[in-house]
Amino acid sequence: MLDVLRKRKRSWIVIFFLFLIVVVFVLFYGGQKMREPGAEKVAEINGETITQAEFATEYQRRLEMYRNLMKKDLTPEALKNLKLKKTILDELIDKRLLLQETRRLGFQVTDEELMNSIAGVPDFQSDGRFSKNRYLQVLRANRLSPGQFEDEQRERLLIQKLRDATEDVLKVSENEVRERYGFLQEKISLQYIRLAAGDFTAQASVAEEDMKKYYDRNKAALTAPLKVQVEFVVYPFDHFSTKVQVSEKEVEDYYNVNRETKFHQQKTLKLRHVLLRIPAGGDAGPKAGARAKAEAVVQAARAGKDFAELAKQYSEDPSSARGGDMGWINQGQLIQPLDQAVFALKRGEVSGALESPVGYHVFKVEDAKEEKKTDLKAATPEIVRAIKTERGKGEAARAADQDREKAVSGSDLSALAKQRGLAAKMTPMFGAADTFPEMTEELKNSALALAAKEVGQIAEGPNGYTLMRVVQRKEPTLPPLESIRGEVEKKVREAKALELAKKKAEALLDPLKEERDIARVAKANGLQVGETGWFLRGDLEIPKIGALQDLRPGGIPLSAHRPVADRAYAQNSSVYLFVFKASQGADMERFEREKAQLMQQALLEKKQAMGRKFVEMLKQKARMKVESSFIEES
Repeated sequence: MLDVLRKRKRSWIVIFFLFLIVVVFVLFYGGQKMREPGAEKVAEINGETITQAEFATEYQRRLEMYRNLMKKDLTPEALKNLKLKKTILDELIDKRLLLQETRRLGFQVTDEELMNSIAGVPDFQSDGRFSKNRYLQVLRANRLSPGQFEDEQRERLLIQKLRDATEDVLKVSENEVRERYGFLQEKISLQYIRLAAGDFTAQASVAEEDMKKYYDRNKAALTAPLKVQVEFVVYPFDHFSTKVQVSEKEVEDYYNVNRETKFHQQKTLKLRHVLLRIPAGGDAGPKAGARAKAEAVVQAARAGKDFAELAKQYSEDPSSARGGDMGWINQGQLIQPLDQAVFALKRGEVSGALESPVGYHVFKVEDAKEEKKTDLKAATPEIVRAIKTERGKGEAARAADQDREKAVSGSDLSALAKQRGLAAKMTPMFGAADTFPEMTEELKNSALALAAKEVGQIAEGPNGYTLMRVVQRKEPTLPPLESIRGEVEKKVREAKALELAKKKAEALLDPLKEERDIARVAKANGLQVGETGWFLRGDLEIPKIGALQDLRPGGIPLSAHRPVADRAYAQNSSVYLFVFKASQGADMERFEREKAQLMQQALLEKKQAMGRKFVEMLKQKARMKVESSFIEES
């Protein structure tokens, strides 16, 4: 099964289509290598089963994707926050529901539609046309069979048809988008009084009955977590790759398969960019004005003015804030004729005013890497290392498989490891909240799911496979109240202090609304007045305060006509009273410039919301059974 899962690892192509489905429906919200056949079900959807093997394969694909994207940033804590297991199960359920609905409605994807879609993928093309050889080469390089890739592509197209049918009626009006923009882009400044719960702790009395009630209501939170101790052996890939022999024929075959993807570096340019947009409708006057501005930028840049400053001053592209920095761009990424004109420039040169459907563009080439092809002789050392690494993984997998069979039969892990020239290690007792370098998040979750003395499945990490056995397992236990009395009393006192702070804040509301003088009310009660400074109503957090517990800043109904908030707002262990100070209207000229883009974004958001509601409707009607223990996350 290891070989099967390795062959089915996601390449960039599959990742691309996965994310395309996410964007299309925004339904796939936003490891442990289970390598045995695993027909056991993770979920049952309207009589159809999602198997452990299906779940495990998807988990490995996603984990590898995140490793490639985040690299060193994929820490155990970051992986925990991703909640991969729940996310993947949600995605598999959503996808199954959508495919079932396409069958119910009679949607089909013809072979011609499938082939046209595949032929349109740029990386399957040569000189602008679909190339079967190129198609097969790319799939081989990414370890995908044509059948597997085409099945996934067909499913994506089916879901796209369903999406088109459900979203076809959606519209957004200019007034709707204008009003929303005007509200979310308005800047406001607030004054506030903060009442800290800690200031009321001394007044908060705690009775025995209070502690008993808290203990009874919070037994789950007070329960000591499950803990296990694990013995484990790591089978490093490089430990098994040193003895691998690679033939000249294998090197040549590898080179031929990967010639275009790994050993052909296309010409790339490091670019800065200025865009002067052409208003919708293509009126001659505004178009001529945009061209004149673009030509003025060209002249200034060629005269030696800092291009980054020109971009910040004139560009209407989102990159303007970065001085027009586009990073490194491969030949073929820009639309024609921009691509041809830009890639004819040399390092340091500035283009003319280049026209496209959206406006006039000016580019500067800051750096360049010329096209480079690596021949077989030069590529051989890299190829040998790659083949050895892959074979080492295979040998490590076979060794781990063999040792697991022996461990399941009762063999000692330490002895098995010693025979391989490896060493077994022992962890301390740990739970879901504990972290240490030797145990990744996926290994930890797997260990917590095992019974005492049970041998786990082989798990793949970035540098090797891991085999483990649970030595001890301590089940979750609820300590008696007497043993955690101090902790319970502290929690009750904090909760009561926060309630007292809320009552004090509510008592100040009436005089604040009557006097509308926050400084006088604060002084009369021995409190201080703070100011947030400017922020957008659409922001997620309020400066100096943070995110409110029950709504975003724009949800507070404050204005010059209604200067005092109608109630107190809590944030962690503090309570706030807000008073309007000043506002600055949204930049409606910018709205006019970006109107088309904003309306498109609003329509996309409406479609996304429709997509989520559609799946929720399917879930409400579906017969579903989910084995939640299988994907339990800390």
